[in-house]
Amino acid sequence: MDEGHIVVESIRPIRLADVTDDLARESGFSSVTNLLATARHGPGDNVYLVRFHYLPPGACDVRPTDSASSPDSRTELLRRIRAAPARRPRKVKGA
Repeated sequence: MDEGHIVVESIRPIRLADVTDDLARESGFSSVTNLLATARHGPGDNVYLVRFHYLPPGACDVRPTDSASSPDSRTELLRRIRAAPARRPRKVKGA
């Protein structure tokens, strides 16, 4: 992936049975088997659906400052994140 930022939109627990071929394809995989071969760690008892999008370099160019935690800078950061176009990550060969 190029330089940039990943913005996590949501994280929610799901059942392993909720991982369907449609969800796998939406995630960039050809099947549930291919998705689990990449994503599964350990026994796989806890499954989470993480929705995110990629922001290209400069779309979220905020430098830390003493006022970085001020309400105005947080509001500006959220405005810039929401205004940036969401892009799907490039598919990795073999996935």
